[in-house]
Amino acid sequence: MPTSSFTENWIQFNGLKYALNDFVKNHFNETSELIKIVQQFINDWKSDSQYILQQTSGSTGTPKTIEIAKSQIKASAQATLDTLGIRTGDHALLCINPEYIGGKMMIARAVIGGLNLSITPISSNPLKEYQTSDVINFFSFVPYQFEKILDESPDKIQMLDNSKAIILGGAPVSDSLAQKIKSTFNKTSLYSTYGMTETVSHVALKLINSDKNEGFKALKNIEFSTDKRNCLVIHAPEISGQEKLITNDVVNLVSSTAFHWLGRYDYVINSGGIKIHPEIIEKEIAELLEKSAINNRFFAFGLPDEKLGESLNLLVEGEVDKDSIYDLLKKNLKIFHAPKKVFSIDHFVETESGKINRKKTIDTIESNSN
Repeated sequence: MPTSSFTENWIQFNGLKYALNDFVKNHFNETSELIKIVQQFINDWKSDSQYILQQTSGSTGTPKTIEIAKSQIKASAQATLDTLGIRTGDHALLCINPEYIGGKMMIARAVIGGLNLSITPISSNPLKEYQTSDVINFFSFVPYQFEKILDESPDKIQMLDNSKAIILGGAPVSDSLAQKIKSTFNKTSLYSTYGMTETVSHVALKLINSDKNEGFKALKNIEFSTDKRNCLVIHAPEISGQEKLITNDVVNLVSSTAFHWLGRYDYVINSGGIKIHPEIIEKEIAELLEKSAINNRFFAFGLPDEKLGESLNLLVEGEVDKDSIYDLLKKNLKIFHAPKKVFSIDHFVETESGKINRKKTIDTIESNSN
């Protein structure tokens, strides 16, 4: 049965607090997919198996199911808790999809770290209808959710700013959102995360609300190097299960525990011998489009070009004036940063976790042009 008074280690759902074991028992016949996933993870964690099965997000390749050792999950959870100063009895909120590693690790951190965990329905603005008299010490959002909260629920800003830490993962934090964060939050620490399913969520954090140009800094007991491509190599055997994990992320390595992320190696465009990172160009484009009140999603990509080898192009989602966008960018960007052509498409192809699948979206426009 639910109880209304716990000092620590409870799970709260629909306004009722349960001890961990009681939560599993009371929601045995639960129809909510969200609660089923939470319950399944708790059961799997308490089982004799040494592994948890987890599907990758599919944002950089075909989704696949991998085995993650419980020892890896424990090492990852403890590294985050230690780095952020989250302690036993602190209160965390689960409002991101626990079907994927980011949400699943919020449950793991609560179970492993002895945290109290509140659960809200997954939505674009999970705090819109959420009310609590309890202080929440630890939040995790995707950037889209956090921007929605700032725009639609300014009454929740004080609750957020009273926390110990907020992490934003699953997608890059845009420059415009970073500026909102810097001008709004001065008590709590907000971080952008770097990681993947294979690293059991994040292995590095970047402080957003800082006066400095912060890079990503490693969690405790994690180190980095680079390969010949300048791609990040992660040395975190307890978390990744490998002595070294080679990524396709091009970085500027500051030290063995810090780096600046530049972009994906497999997205790099070689245009006339000049290597262009689309993700860097996209930041410049985003600023120009925002000033022109164009809020459509977009991304930059390369296409074969007879003279240049590859040309830089832009793909925008939805109905837009492509000629106006082309003129705007050509006028305001450096010659090698201005797209050769602007394309538009009704809807981007997405992964199951809601990320843009660039390759399949590009394949769509290429097939339509043939």
